[in-house]
Amino acid sequence: MHQPGDIIKERYQILNLLGQGGIASTYAAEDLNLSQQVAIKILSLRQLKDWKALELFEREGKVLAQLNHPGIPNYLDYFQLDIEGDRRFYIVQEIAPGQSLQNWVESGWRPTELEVREIAKQLLEILAYLHQLTPPVVHRDIKPQNIIRQSNNQVFLVDFGAVQDTYRHTMTSGSTIVGTYGYMAPEQFRGQAKPATDLYGLGATLLFLLTHKDPADFPEKRMKIDFRPYVNITPELADWLENLLEPVIEDRLTSATEALALLQGKRERIVPRSPGNLQPVGSRVVLEKTPRQLKVKVPLPNVQFHSIFRLVFSIVWLISLISITRVFSGNFLTLLFLVPFWLLGIASLVTSLRNMLVYNTLNFYSDKFEISWFFLGTKRTIQGNIDDISKVVVSPVKGINSEDKVMNCALEVGTNSYCFGSGLTATEREWLVTEIAEFIGKPKLIDN
Repeated sequence: MHQPGDIIKERYQILNLLGQGGIASTYAAEDLNLSQQVAIKILSLRQLKDWKALELFEREGKVLAQLNHPGIPNYLDYFQLDIEGDRRFYIVQEIAPGQSLQNWVESGWRPTELEVREIAKQLLEILAYLHQLTPPVVHRDIKPQNIIRQSNNQVFLVDFGAVQDTYRHTMTSGSTIVGTYGYMAPEQFRGQAKPATDLYGLGATLLFLLTHKDPADFPEKRMKIDFRPYVNITPELADWLENLLEPVIEDRLTSATEALALLQGKRERIVPRSPGNLQPVGSRVVLEKTPRQLKVKVPLPNVQFHSIFRLVFSIVWLISLISITRVFSGNFLTLLFLVPFWLLGIASLVTSLRNMLVYNTLNFYSDKFEISWFFLGTKRTIQGNIDDISKVVVSPVKGINSEDKVMNCALEVGTNSYCFGSGLTATEREWLVTEIAEFIGKPKLIDN
């Protein structure tokens, strides 16, 4: 559409063609007013094959105008010009210095694992910014051609031609399949995209950097890319990469923030949440969740026959010991012999009262947690860091004999185990542990 030397809008002088896609062409140009280089993306109405392309182009301009991130070239201008027999639409951005990852690889560049990790970190920071916008912005075309890298390993994300803002997408009917084969998450073939969709494209891009092989050329096992025989990286990075490339979106890492924390070793993998993980019918647990806080109140358990029986038995046991102790009050050896029976009775009484009268509250924030136990008007509270939690579990806690066990939920923090929820049903325990593990980004373990 343009040749070097052409001047557009009496301001932008074309230097050379940067790239040509399916719906538009991008040129390097000089802004004669500001004496700086810019990138101009141009769409020709005459060459248009689908009106959806114009909608995508206009949406790209609208989205770029609201973005402000050092990893995304700044939006500068949007305009249209009528020429004989055609109308052309223009988006002007700052030009991203460097070459695309595709060009770097084609020139023989083989990044180290450290360089790949750094590229992943920068891209995840960009995606985290895009996905936290209101509404979230999903790029939908993460691939080596759309990532510009400088020689110092700084990267930029470009070409928002496939961008989708999720509010618009969910409020209008119809969808368009956009993306690049091999880098598209499976849900894109159904015309769907969520923030986790960009993570799949990122994973495919990193795989290309590590192997110099197109992701579409890898063998598959059960719809998953079987890449491990072709990479020489640490097991931790391989596991992380496999999480990005999960074909089922519910099994994939949920957000760029989570993926970044996991990459940097700050968080463990979040347990995928089952769509059916609903609060059991009749549960009296109170759970309130916002993006920044999870509040849980585990109420007093329902009084059950075995609990009452155990309490009565403990009281009768202790009353009997009192009588026996009075009878043998002058016999030191007998009193010494009775000590273990006293300890057993007291432990049984305390355990019975605890199981019947203790309730909990738990609060989880982005980096802190707090758990409190309430018992007969007293309160005990433990506070700590989310990063110190190793996992959330359901496991048995041994009672006063090997067969007397109580099932508890627990937070495993270092060598400590903070229990709660002993009065819950098995279904409630599994539901609650899954909710907590999902929110704080920790694995769960259920041992019923």
